[in-house]
Amino acid sequence: MSLLLLWHTYGDLLLGPGGLAAGWYGRLAATRAQTRRDRLDAGSQALALAGVLAAREQAQAAALDALRRREWVLAGSVQDVYAEAIAARLIVHDLDATAGRPLRQFRPLPPYPFPAQGDDPAAGATAADTAEPRGDNHPN
Repeated sequence: MSLLLLWHTYGDLLLGPGGLAAGWYGRLAATRAQTRRDRLDAGSQALALAGVLAAREQAQAAALDALRRREWVLAGSVQDVYAEAIAARLIVHDLDATAGRPLRQFRPLPPYPFPAQGDDPAAGATAADTAEPRGDNHPN
């Protein structure tokens, strides 16, 4: 008996359950492959999100560092203005004393370093013991 004749005779019986089994196995393989792709996509999305968050954190840290440096510059400028104001008052008092006039009364300067205000952890930071020394204010 030839194989071709055997196939034509019993092929329909083999294709029914065999086709069903092959279709089921193919669907199972496709589902597993899709699950694996979904997991890989979720992992790559997580890595991309982690990269975006790391870049955002670095940008915020750089901005915070720039703001801290600006705060130190502004605090130094305010300190210089206070020193000049006190020096000007002393000169005016010396001139008044030399001229024999009564000493002029000036409005009091606001407190410096600024007192802490509110619950903000940065409030009063210029008066903190951990403040960094400024390079241009050494008494030498």
